[in-house]
Amino acid sequence: MIRLQEYEEGDVVLPEGELGKGFCILESGVLEVIRGGRILSEIDMAGAIFGELSELLSLKRDSVIRAKTPAKVRHVEDSIAEIVEKNPKVALKLLRTLGRRLYRMNRVAVRSDEDSSVFKKADSDGAEDPVAAAKVRILIVDDKPNIIKQLTEIFARSEWVAESAHDEASAIRACEHHGFSAILISMALEDDSAVDLRRKLKTNHNVLNTPVLGMIVKGDEAAQKRALDSGFSDCITKPFDPNKTEAVLYKVMDLDSSARYFKFVDDYLYFKLPSELSNFVINDIKENMDTRIRNTINEGIVKLIIDVSELEEVGEEAIEVVGDFAEKIDDMSLPMRGAIVATGEDADSWNNLDGAEDWGICDDLEAAIEHLQQEPEDEEEAAE
Repeated sequence: MIRLQEYEEGDVVLPEGELGKGFCILESGVLEVIRGGRILSEIDMAGAIFGELSELLSLKRDSVIRAKTPAKVRHVEDSIAEIVEKNPKVALKLLRTLGRRLYRMNRVAVRSDEDSSVFKKADSDGAEDPVAAAKVRILIVDDKPNIIKQLTEIFARSEWVAESAHDEASAIRACEHHGFSAILISMALEDDSAVDLRRKLKTNHNVLNTPVLGMIVKGDEAAQKRALDSGFSDCITKPFDPNKTEAVLYKVMDLDSSARYFKFVDDYLYFKLPSELSNFVINDIKENMDTRIRNTINEGIVKLIIDVSELEEVGEEAIEVVGDFAEKIDDMSLPMRGAIVATGEDADSWNNLDGAEDWGICDDLEAAIEHLQQEPEDEEEAAE
């Protein structure tokens, strides 16, 4: 008998302490294997078999399998002996499943230096391990410390966490214990091992669907062709242009690129202009303005802070970008109150922009938040 069952996030798929019969097959979603309050592993590959050990060893289950995301699971409730007798190929699949598990656990066992941090707490609120709780984690595979440092600083701007591996072996070890949002591999690794490493990583269930990018020297078309022909999702070039590097990562990870400039913080929209406004950045901001305004309306947010304090130079481009944004809001007759974080002698000139005439001009973010917390009549009294 085969029973298909759907689970919501947090539902128990297989409880601890029962004597099982048959096995389960994951149709979709992600499951967690939890023992003693620790997450031992995740099951996230469609077609993965689990739950068979209880019957094979005639032991009660000592772990809980819980849905990490909404999931669909097929419960095969006939005895394994009967199933294998009817279909011997099932035995081979079970052996391979057990072999892969044994291999992974052996790798964990020899890492005694990290014994206390290999497994996350199942009920962790994120405070225990900030790295594990981060939404975006990127693995950088390169043996050049400066490259790792540069990329780490670039990714910090978007609050992404960067981890590094200096060669093929350390990259494979890292992926045995964690999943990543993206993996960057230098095409200049020794023995031309970048392509081989990508192939090996694609057999690891933790990073099976993770985009893998090649890192090449600018102008090295041969390396770029080799990467793309070998299945790399894209390439980034050295020396790194921070904005272009971020843009490529946002694209391959299918993330909203406007998050680099627009963020919802508490009850206001925070729009911060980067220190340098290249044509690339200006176009990227303009392309996302309408989307962000719609999202702001949808969230019911009526407060806006535009931060221009880090601009190295207030040129026509910056004025045009802020002016376009203020005008769009004004044209839509949105009941939005604004504040601009600006410093210097010309700070008050931002009120000359159409749509921003009544916005507050503040020295820092804290002052802008305080300004928006005031009632409109209080602002008028403060101005007098």
